[in-house]
Amino acid sequence: MLSLIFQPNRNKSKEHMKTTILSITLLALPIASTHAANLFVRHDGYGTECTAALPCASLQAAIDRADPKDRIHVNAGTYIENITIPAGKDGLHIRGDDAEDTLLISAGGDNPPKFAPAGVPVDIIVDIFSANVTIEELTIRHPAGIPTKRDIGIFVRPTAINASIEKNSIERLRTGAVLEPTNPGSRGVFVIRATGTEITKNRFSGNYEDHVHLPTSGSEVVKNKISGALRLGIVVIQETPDTLSRDNVITNNTVRDSGSDGIQIEGDANTVSRNKVTGSGGAGIRLCGPTSLPACAAPGMGATSNENIVTDNRLTGNAGGTIVNDGVGNIIR
Repeated sequence: MLSLIFQPNRNKSKEHMKTTILSITLLALPIASTHAANLFVRHDGYGTECTAALPCASLQAAIDRADPKDRIHVNAGTYIENITIPAGKDGLHIRGDDAEDTLLISAGGDNPPKFAPAGVPVDIIVDIFSANVTIEELTIRHPAGIPTKRDIGIFVRPTAINASIEKNSIERLRTGAVLEPTNPGSRGVFVIRATGTEITKNRFSGNYEDHVHLPTSGSEVVKNKISGALRLGIVVIQETPDTLSRDNVITNNTVRDSGSDGIQIEGDANTVSRNKVTGSGGAGIRLCGPTSLPACAAPGMGATSNENIVTDNRLTGNAGGTIVNDGVGNIIR
């Protein structure tokens, strides 16, 4: 309790005294807590409050309940659902027990269905609209079976700046003759104009068309293990020949067995360094330009990659050569 001794000034009015007392009283009131809450999810959960004692069974239920900056702890287990982190959840942190044992498996897409782009049905496992969101220590999986939609493991929307995607396993196990039923094709992590994204220490596997697909700027792809893309392991792509995809940093990744290029760059002033790229069906690293057609991916075909820095990469066993430079002013060493 706060005790106050107030000695009135007899030269001041009663109204002024009342104002002074009110001001002191307001200062003495307790300040509401701004600490983030912890929410809990278990595959056998039975609560609606998402507390440690009464965990929720659904990750989406915890997201819907969460406030900005809250932390959601996901217990080891299997969760069959597609989740959306809507606007208004900035700073939300979702963490699994560990990627090996905490499985988030697509239920086949959202209901009502989503489309990306318009007219193309899409199966997004993690769809992020809020800024400063962290996703870590989960396995994010499109399961076996013939796909009927465009598959995206994690979709980082334009408003989801400064996302952190760390220590996850992102995999597509689709089977059957039709692996890409829609155009454009599947993506492991798709970052569209969301600057400041960090993709760090993840494992990408299976048959996504592109594992890391970046029509964005100012983002980092660091220390990931990437294997078996149907087309491209990592691509910095331009949505049109005139849009910007620049100042991204791609470093210390291991990329192997891509169907086309291991790493492909359409943008400008990006840094590609200290990566190990092996077994690509195309080039180890390709810097795109108008003469690259049709090797460079749509929709930015015809874009010229300018003033990129490509240094200290280890490139072996790539069918299309080590570095193909069709751009302008790139520094390669």
